Amino acid sequence: MRRGLLWGVLCLLLWSVPLGPTGAIGLDWVSDPLVDVVTRAVEERQPPAGSGSLVVGIIRDGRTLVVGRGDAGRPDGGPADGRTLFQIASLTKPFTGTIMAELMREGRLDAADPLQRYLRRVGPLPVAHVPDYQGRPIRLRDLATHTAGLPNVPETPRFSWSRLEDPRNPYKPLSRGELALWLSVYQLPVPPGVRFSYSNAGMSVLGEALSVAAGQPYETLLKRVVTDRFGLRDTTLHPTAEQQTRKAAGHARGRPVPDWEAPAMLPAFGLYSTADDLLLWLSANLGNCPSGSAGTGGHGCAPPVAATLALAQSIQVNGRSLADPGSLGSGAMALGWFVAWATDGTPIHWHSGSTGGFNAYIAFSKAHRWGVVALTNSDPDQVTADHVVIDLVRRLEARPEVASLP
Repeated sequence: MRRGLLWGVLCLLLWSVPLGPTGAIGLDWVSDPLVDVVTRAVEERQPPAGSGSLVVGIIRDGRTLVVGRGDAGRPDGGPADGRTLFQIASLTKPFTGTIMAELMREGRLDAADPLQRYLRRVGPLPVAHVPDYQGRPIRLRDLATHTAGLPNVPETPRFSWSRLEDPRNPYKPLSRGELALWLSVYQLPVPPGVRFSYSNAGMSVLGEALSVAAGQPYETLLKRVVTDRFGLRDTTLHPTAEQQTRKAAGHARGRPVPDWEAPAMLPAFGLYSTADDLLLWLSANLGNCPSGSAGTGGHGCAPPVAATLALAQSIQVNGRSLADPGSLGSGAMALGWFVAWATDGTPIHWHSGSTGGFNAYIAFSKAHRWGVVALTNSDPDQVTADHVVIDLVRRLEARPEVASLP
């Protein structure tokens, strides 16, 4: 998946004082200036007429707001709203990291385990050899933090980024079998754990290893650990016929484009979701779980669930400790989450991503109890979802209760 780390976005996210209270759309919002702030930010960034839509959701202390503008191109003719389905691209990766955290909590694996302990085949084909560097193995932690030494995408007989069969749907010919053949002959250029290099291939391989460790397909794990647990009914690898009627049509350069199909890369960027679902996901990560996974008295999260989320959010690699931090810089990696630092030193977890016709961005501060998600089906090269977050933080900076940015 094409993406940039956009550390400039992170710099603008480094705020240290909580937002004022927000709430659901309704009369209780009339006197709250945050509604105007969010609405203006969305309207100023919304795509041109006929070029897609933008939906932004914000959560603060369990109260949520969703604002959508533009034409989503939904088959049912519905508006761009919290129920509109988007490809969320690399926002999938924190879901995969959370699956890994669950299996760690259950004692099925350890982050320091070598990949070769679990990976014997990918799809129908065996993996003849798991890459290492002079006997130094790839660990599961290396895959979850993009420090395994694997490239962003593989080069196989059927798939090459330099000779795509269909640039509008580039990953379709890359099967799980092709991924197995590529991995069997790949030579690591550096030792694992020393260099940050963003890798969709690595996250996909991690998903395969997690499936082996659990004895369950990735999709089953996703439902058990995340989507069923937190009530994410519209977060899926394979939209139903009903969900397809609410799906936004991807756009690039003002024209509709097909969704990316990526049979070998589902754990890296295969998910669809909605702003409503991702606000539930943010709420859980902020410590407010739905009734089925809530703690005693229906508050917080049940201890096992809270432990899994805490593991997923725990720092695994700090850019300052790497010999070659690359674009990670002074940031850090949790399990699938990027981590930046607020001015008071507390973590901001985030991820962004794009496919051919979609751009998505998610971020939260558990310490300050806010979260934001932006989804767009307009030209992904414009990274509108990323930039609308910048706009929001710039506007919120002027409010007395928000600290000045450094």
